[in-house]
Amino acid sequence: MTEAWVTAFAALAVFSVPPAFQGQPDDASLVLRGVRSYRAAQGRTDVNAFMQVPYTLMDPTSDGPDGTLSYQVVVRVTDSTGLTLLQSTWQNHATAAVRRPEAFAVDMVHFSLAPGRYRLEVAVSDSVSGRRAVSAVDLEGFASVPVASDLLLSPAIRPATADDSVPQPAELRWGEMLVTAAARLQLTPLRSTAYYLLEAYSGKEEAGSLSLRVSDSAGAVVIRTPSTPVRVPEGGGVLKGQLDLAGLPAGAYTMTASLSLSRSVERSAGFLMAGMNETLTKEMARREAARVTDEGYFASLPVRDLDAAEEPLVVIAEPNELSAYGKSLSANAKRRFLTQFWQRRDPTAGTPRNEAREAFYQSIRYANEHYREGGRTRPGWKSDRGRIYLRSGVPDETLQREQQAKAPPYEVWRYRRGKDRWYCFADRSRGVGLYQLIHSNDIRESGLPNWREILTAEALQDVGRFLGIDFFDRSRQE
Repeated sequence: MTEAWVTAFAALAVFSVPPAFQGQPDDASLVLRGVRSYRAAQGRTDVNAFMQVPYTLMDPTSDGPDGTLSYQVVVRVTDSTGLTLLQSTWQNHATAAVRRPEAFAVDMVHFSLAPGRYRLEVAVSDSVSGRRAVSAVDLEGFASVPVASDLLLSPAIRPATADDSVPQPAELRWGEMLVTAAARLQLTPLRSTAYYLLEAYSGKEEAGSLSLRVSDSAGAVVIRTPSTPVRVPEGGGVLKGQLDLAGLPAGAYTMTASLSLSRSVERSAGFLMAGMNETLTKEMARREAARVTDEGYFASLPVRDLDAAEEPLVVIAEPNELSAYGKSLSANAKRRFLTQFWQRRDPTAGTPRNEAREAFYQSIRYANEHYREGGRTRPGWKSDRGRIYLRSGVPDETLQREQQAKAPPYEVWRYRRGKDRWYCFADRSRGVGLYQLIHSNDIRESGLPNWREILTAEALQDVGRFLGIDFFDRSRQE
């Protein structure tokens, strides 16, 4: 009896034709591919199916940064008689900021087949507009031990490490390797390396050879690699590698792997190469979109600027929060630290932008421009006024006075948001601009014990009128 086993995204098989597969699709841009491998112990064919879902298929739930893309995926496997052997359904979501013509999600499903012929059908439906895309592919369960699995092409294959207890999004664990999933490999002149993986099967240890060729859409061979010796251990092994396709003109291509052991076989998979102008345009748009995120912002900073981005965080950081940061850290470690620091403070988590980070570094620029102390080289954010500005923003009320008689120039900033706070600064350099915080009702700040003498009685009376405080009240002084 033919049968299908699902081992991921599992759902009970439904023996009926669901509405998602009836009629013609509204959109044919869904890309689907099934990659088969063989498991001799069970005598079954494993299938890893990849679905490339274009984000332009979806409408956001709302306009603006809080919008979300939501879509439903329905997977069905039928046998040669049309009987439904497997049906699985799940819902996925993404932020609306990723909705660009070149952007897509990759969904995966893994199931097992007995020998026979099958059809894999996938329907994707937008939860907002109802727009949908349908795609199908025919599959055959191996009737006996094949020479090799299907050819898998990927934009990246890397060894799994001790930190990879769970694969990253869009990654698939394949033995000791982690494979970035792709329904159809898309290369560009900037990312021109194709990674390939092929399982070879043999009941005994065998030596043989492997070669690759790339053909264009007309079938003409444009690249052919020399034959490489390979050795397959008893029971089978994984053959993997990479091929740099820089210089390949834009177009659709097919890569074919020719494996020769005691038996020979060819396995093929298609891929696309984008043109340079298209690539540069999309790359610029991608970088601009990525830059608004915390990760993208710090990734764009030169290594020399990372320490400068961390230094002013002392103004807003919690005690010991910056202890893990050190100049001896690698650039990547510094970027991770800064990204995580700001993600904890993101007022709109789940959206690309972090308004708190953007406002903070804009405040740094403003403080450096307006609060730099005359005669000193240190940046303005390190001054007393710059520090308070970074922490609290623009004051709600200000009092500014030039030098009068014996009183130095002074400023008073008042914040009425939340708890009433005020800060008194005096330019003790008499016009040079070295404003110092001399008194405040903020218990986090320490003033000067002789602040009254610095201001003089007349200025103290002026500050008191502004704040509505009688600084000459003896009970208050006590």
